[in-house]
Amino acid sequence: MKQKKLFHLLALLLLCFPQMLFAQKSDAFSKMRPGDWFEVLVSDADRDPNDESYRFNIRYTLKEVDAAGNKTYMLSFERIRIIISATSKSPLGYDSYYPPYQQGIQQKPLRPGFTLDVDKTGKVLSAMPEYDFPLVNLYQIGPVKTDMIRSVQLKPVYEESAILISQFILTAIAHNEKDWYSGQIYKDTGLRFVLADAAFPMASNVLIEGNIKNIDVQMMQPLTLNLQGVKREFHIAKDGSFRMTAFVTEGTDASLNYSSLSKRLSIPLILSPGDTLRIHADAGRLIESLQFSGRPAKMAEFGLELAKFAQTKKSAEIPYGATSFSAKNLMEDQIADESTFRRLVEKYNQQLSDDVLIYHHLKFAFESAKERLDFLSKTNYKSSPQSQRFGNFPKDFFKGIDTLPVLMNNYNTAAWNTSFLYSFQFYMTSKDNQFNGGSQGFFLGSYVSSLNHLRRFPLYFALTGAFENEFMVNSWKTAQTLKPYYDDFINNCGDTALTNLVQQKWQALAAWAPGNPMPLKNIKLSDGSLLDLNQFKGKVLSITFNFHNPEQMGRLLNRIKNQDPKKVHFLIVQLKLKGAGYPASSITEELKKLPQVSYVEVTNLDKDLEKVILADAFDIKTFVLDADQRIIQDNINESPNTFSQDKVFEEVIQKALAPKTMSKEDKAELIKITGWSIGSILFASLIFLWIYKARISAIRRKESLVRQIKELEIKAIRSQMNPHFMFNALNSIQSLINNKQYKEANIYLEKFSLLMRRVLNNSEKTFVSLSDEIEAVSLYAELEKLRFDFIFSITIDKEINTDLTEIPGMIIQPLVENAIIHGIAQKGSKGILEILITKEPGYLSIQVIDNGKGLIAKAAEKQDGFGLKLVRERLNLLNAQGAEGALKINSNSGDAAAGVTATLTIPID
Repeated sequence: MKQKKLFHLLALLLLCFPQMLFAQKSDAFSKMRPGDWFEVLVSDADRDPNDESYRFNIRYTLKEVDAAGNKTYMLSFERIRIIISATSKSPLGYDSYYPPYQQGIQQKPLRPGFTLDVDKTGKVLSAMPEYDFPLVNLYQIGPVKTDMIRSVQLKPVYEESAILISQFILTAIAHNEKDWYSGQIYKDTGLRFVLADAAFPMASNVLIEGNIKNIDVQMMQPLTLNLQGVKREFHIAKDGSFRMTAFVTEGTDASLNYSSLSKRLSIPLILSPGDTLRIHADAGRLIESLQFSGRPAKMAEFGLELAKFAQTKKSAEIPYGATSFSAKNLMEDQIADESTFRRLVEKYNQQLSDDVLIYHHLKFAFESAKERLDFLSKTNYKSSPQSQRFGNFPKDFFKGIDTLPVLMNNYNTAAWNTSFLYSFQFYMTSKDNQFNGGSQGFFLGSYVSSLNHLRRFPLYFALTGAFENEFMVNSWKTAQTLKPYYDDFINNCGDTALTNLVQQKWQALAAWAPGNPMPLKNIKLSDGSLLDLNQFKGKVLSITFNFHNPEQMGRLLNRIKNQDPKKVHFLIVQLKLKGAGYPASSITEELKKLPQVSYVEVTNLDKDLEKVILADAFDIKTFVLDADQRIIQDNINESPNTFSQDKVFEEVIQKALAPKTMSKEDKAELIKITGWSIGSILFASLIFLWIYKARISAIRRKESLVRQIKELEIKAIRSQMNPHFMFNALNSIQSLINNKQYKEANIYLEKFSLLMRRVLNNSEKTFVSLSDEIEAVSLYAELEKLRFDFIFSITIDKEINTDLTEIPGMIIQPLVENAIIHGIAQKGSKGILEILITKEPGYLSIQVIDNGKGLIAKAAEKQDGFGLKLVRERLNLLNAQGAEGALKINSNSGDAAAGVTATLTIPID
């Protein structure tokens, strides 16, 4: 019985382990601060296939939290995807990332948003829409099966749906539920919630671990896990163990790659949140011994079979410049490969989910189509060396390309999809040009073809590629013709991963606009050193970046030799190709000998350089700058497939060398602008001066009034202080008389009269000299010594000039009185009172130290003392005028210490 219970407990633990391992840290959401956000992918996974399908990316941004724990969130629908399926008609769809393309629109459509008020239990108290979200049109996203073009208009976001979804998410967060974002269908809602992104670090939700036995040093290469847009390397330990974690949002296209001197393997995977994949193998027979366990084990086994199949495929890639090729042979090889693939699928048909099988069918079809597209591009669209373009191809050769479900495919960022789409773009443009009488140029041809043939992600991906390629080969001036197309793309596309790429290229190109200072300050060379480009100032500078074979620079030798070395300098930046299969270059040595040439090498690892100059493989670009390194011409494309640019270069050099003189029209315009500018500045200065004087006068009057008020307040406090002091002194005299100490009383009265004369003389002064204050305090201490017989001393820092230093009058006496009456009065001759006065930068520090009974016993008395209260009020008034005075009362420290130290800090000039 015990063994059975233990077995059930172990089984439960194994089931819960992935959730325990990958659950987001329990305090990640509770520690959110205003401005933090998280994003959730919501889908109606439990839907009827003939019904509507909704998918939302919803971002929750915490706006504020009140004292009761209630929160206000800003909810925004970052992405909306809708598909309406039908059994007899093409599906209709809408995707806010990739909406139907509109030309000439002025701004991006607004994202639906709500302000949510939520109590501390997660209950949504109210949801206020930011604005009324308009209707959207759903268009056909598959092949048209009838002559009727269907479209539906609907409102994709309702307040009720926003509240319903938010109610589940925010309640789960408030109750610290760990599995609401795991990708499983949540409770009885029919909704699937997946945490997609957040402002705070998110815990990994996928684990791949294992061990390879008998591994040697040569085989200890890093494993590489490729996710969509992410490449991560994990090293195998000496004992053969490895462990890698990652964060995925939903069924994610991935591949696990291993490469050593003797083994190469790439296993395709589909990973979902919560997956744990364990891998074990023997290095001696690595591929044959691979074993998998965990939830995605069967999927990984199938991926291994596909990896083995990929290494033995019949359809081989033909090289560039092939002189012998046949489209018929390629199709025959592909048919044989497809037969092998279908046998593999049939073997695992009952062990894999429909989603996995559909994914691999799609992937195989797209990869086969990509092989055909590569064949076409490398053979200039000929089926054999003897055929015409697009002529004599086998039946159905193009069907495998043209009938792919490009618009229905949701694996947007999968490598096999983007690779296909990139080649597909060239194919469409070439085919259109074949039948419309010629090329419209790469960009316009690609732009028109894409708008005609593509929708959704494929359209925007193709346009992204068209813009990137066009920016790479254009100068700033010629690229300005693309501005309307660029604006349309940015305003239509909601996918920032695509728009950011295009915007970065556009901004890099704009930095090279003629007249701008050169955006490149230095260049990192292949030896790791930096080449400072400022050293070339003073001459016209021509910089040529050659990312091609060095022999291509031979075309520029005559150009360089024709220029005056005293006026024009040439910087050749060559991509280092040693060991890349290129022969040694004779041109390189000839260039290095020329006095007007600086020849340097860079590596292809410097991606920052490529981003600045918009260069890619096989590019040769020349930039011309004047003697001040301002741009004259930003991109003279010197690639081998362009005509010679020598004439353009000569015109640009002459422009750079021309003296900077102004025409009559320019001079007249400059005088006009200067006159208006000086007049405007003078008029503005007079107005400013008048306003300034009026303002200063008002400020001075206000400050004078405030100062008078403060002085009256200080005098009022001092008028309270003098009677307080006199009352205490008269009490002391009365005490001496009552105790029949008549002699002492007479002495007290004499000294008291001296003290009173001094106090009255200073009563009208806000500040008195430190010497006067010390004399008054000393007289007071001597008076009190007649009663309590304590030891009294004053120590003053030598740097202090007591006659020139001024402090508020009668501000030390209450501290001395407090120390005597409440500290040392009962100790008699054993009592010690010491005053230390030191100077600090900008401040005077006055310490009144006694050895009395301490602060704890008399804390209440000191807290309520009238004298100390008046001292603090006087300091507050001083601080209101910008000073930083302070009074601190602390117990003395040390083993034998007793009593209290009162430290008074007074600002001085």
